[in-house]
Amino acid sequence: MFSWDNFIQEQTQQLPNLRIWRAKTRHDPRYLQLAEQNLLNFVSNDYLGLNGDPRLIKALQDGATRYGSGSTGAPSMSGYSQEHAKLSLNLAAWLGFEDCLLFNSGYQLNVSLFSALVNSNTHIWFAKNSHASHIDGILLAKAKFTTFTPEQISLVVRAIETDPIKLHIILCEGSFSMDGSCNYLAQLLEIKQKFPQQVLLIIDDAHGVGALGQSGYGTLEQQGLDHRQVDLYIGTLGKSLASHGGFVVGNAALIHYLRHSVRSQIFSTMLPPAQAAVSNAALAIIQSGEGIQLRDKLAQNIATFKQLALTSGINIYQAEENISAIQLVMLNDLSQLNLLHQHLLDRQILVGKIAYPTVAKNTPRLRISLTSAHTYDDITKLVATLAEKYHR
Repeated sequence: MFSWDNFIQEQTQQLPNLRIWRAKTRHDPRYLQLAEQNLLNFVSNDYLGLNGDPRLIKALQDGATRYGSGSTGAPSMSGYSQEHAKLSLNLAAWLGFEDCLLFNSGYQLNVSLFSALVNSNTHIWFAKNSHASHIDGILLAKAKFTTFTPEQISLVVRAIETDPIKLHIILCEGSFSMDGSCNYLAQLLEIKQKFPQQVLLIIDDAHGVGALGQSGYGTLEQQGLDHRQVDLYIGTLGKSLASHGGFVVGNAALIHYLRHSVRSQIFSTMLPPAQAAVSNAALAIIQSGEGIQLRDKLAQNIATFKQLALTSGINIYQAEENISAIQLVMLNDLSQLNLLHQHLLDRQILVGKIAYPTVAKNTPRLRISLTSAHTYDDITKLVATLAEKYHR
């Protein structure tokens, strides 16, 4: 008998893994506080430890007092505010671009962006390990696309050279959410310089903007590259800025076009103005001397983790190249992944447990998210506990 109950039951049984939703009871910069226990938190995206900062909370309260709890409408109706305008100007000026477009989330941005940029004469080249939101957006756009690995970049160049009348989008991320830093960004910038009119270069650095580089410009700055050579630079407000939302910066004409063509932004209720106020307050900290200190502490914590892990004989994925706050412990199989993850949980330590289909079946891994709030003792405890079972 065909029924929705049977359909849902069958589909649920086919799910490769079920994610656990842990309900925290309050915020703590280092621990995930649950009703039954506190877990040392190595899964947070709060890279600079700004979530819960009194200045951000005051900005939220003041913004809600002035504008109310919501935005009340789409940006072209009643949802846009002076706080949104200020945030757009601040982000664009800080990153050195002409304009900025805000979204409710990075996923909302990525899932609709490509539909506005492609036609029958467009081809998208995107990094094989790109985020699900980009993959979904490209599929929804019904675009012609090809994935590429670092070893295939020369093939991308050759394809562009042999088809001079076609427009090309090259999409990559500064730091991949499951692989860490991208180590071929310089090659992509070279392609943009070689084909300035044919290629639209899009870099999503959600995990790098605010957290990496002397000025917080992200992975490109950290690698000694100029992020302003990118056509569209995507960031998030929900990680280093400890707020909520996504944004894209670019030249004035391009952002103007996207403002009036990206459907997920046009037809969505705008981000609450009070939340934009939080982002403005966080950005002010990120741009200050305090922001530099927080990034230095984060970089120190990343280096400490890698040094201790390598000394303990733990296999860190691309240890030399990966400068991001996302560090990966590569494992042999699913049983080792389950063993180590549970061992850490038993010791009240929470890390990411990453398996197929998020990554390939033969590359399970533990995902370690480091923040500036972690102490040396936190990192030492993590590595020592991991080492207890890693070599068994």
